[in-house]
Amino acid sequence: MLKKIVVLALLICTACQTTKIKNEDYKFSTSIIELGSIGESKLTYNQNIFETKALPTLKNNIRVEIGIVPYNRKLNKIYKSKAKYNQNQTKVAFIDSLPVKPELVTIRILDIAGLVHEINSDYNTEILDLLVNTQTSKLISSLAVSLSNDEIAKIRQSDAFYIINNQNKKYTIALFKSGKKTDNIDINPETIVAYRVSSFCWAASDRGKWYIADIVNEYSNCKGITEKRITTKKKNKNLFDM
Repeated sequence: MLKKIVVLALLICTACQTTKIKNEDYKFSTSIIELGSIGESKLTYNQNIFETKALPTLKNNIRVEIGIVPYNRKLNKIYKSKAKYNQNQTKVAFIDSLPVKPELVTIRILDIAGLVHEINSDYNTEILDLLVNTQTSKLISSLAVSLSNDEIAKIRQSDAFYIINNQNKKYTIALFKSGKKTDNIDINPETIVAYRVSSFCWAASDRGKWYIADIVNEYSNCKGITEKRITTKKKNKNLFDM
């Protein structure tokens, strides 16, 4: 009976810190996060915590998907509760009785294969070593952010979006129209409402070297020959085959 109560309490705590946006589960957190960042994700004292550990170098642009959705009462309530921990948080003018509601922007990494290639590249050796050594690290794969009306208008006028790495691992969102870059949007941490986390899937080369093979939703299974954890048994087998 006690076990059931504990499980129920955990589910309630988790539900209080998540919401569905476009039919996908997003987490709320007071942590400073960035799209594409790698770190440790955990639930502590009824709060989602994400501790950023690394930002991969991106030498190639990574395609993202951007959607625009209406703000709602639940989002507003939890977003306002975050303001207690962050006085600089962007204010959202939400009035439930008004027919026209503020809009929320979702930004999701679309080019998983491209990001996997970047992480496995020589210029991200330290990042790959971190992932191999921890095997618990996660990736911020999607954000829900509160942008200005001007920024939302620029998004509506664009037809393609990319994460680009300008300098010193500083990411920005590049807007394109008909194959030409039109503008940049910087994602200020103070505008982030919620986020989604993804996990890494591993595979071993013929020489027994492990590498990132895929990135999946946090609680999804790895597919094909990929695995959630590096297994010593498989590594040893590959080395023996050499």
